[in-house]
Amino acid sequence: MFSFVTAAFAASSFDRLASGGVGGWLNVTRPITAEDMKGRMVLLDFWTYGCINCMQVIPDLEYLEQKFGDSLLIIGVHSAKFHGEQGSERILAAAQRFGLKHPVINDSDFSIWKSFGVRAWP
Repeated sequence: MFSFVTAAFAASSFDRLASGGVGGWLNVTRPITAEDMKGRMVLLDFWTYGCINCMQVIPDLEYLEQKFGDSLLIIGVHSAKFHGEQGSERILAAAQRFGLKHPVINDSDFSIWKSFGVRAWP
């Protein structure tokens, strides 16, 4: 699900995002900070690795990463639909299997999902 938000709304939700969710940051060597986001477009991709529609979005994300380069930061927010999908090890393995190059957050308690008003996966 793609969503555009105002700067004020994004700032109010940044604390949840910056914390990396309950499961923390995955697919990165260090946590993403506000400084990393400064001056860049930030696209949050809410997904779960067991969702076929979420997987079908991956080529679009790759296209955007190539088209916009460093001016775009994509952050995958993994909000597990099923309890068995909540483990960070499984999420990281899926991200690697799908060839994701962007940071991923394990949002196992849906705190980021809720703070951005998400209602459904793609």
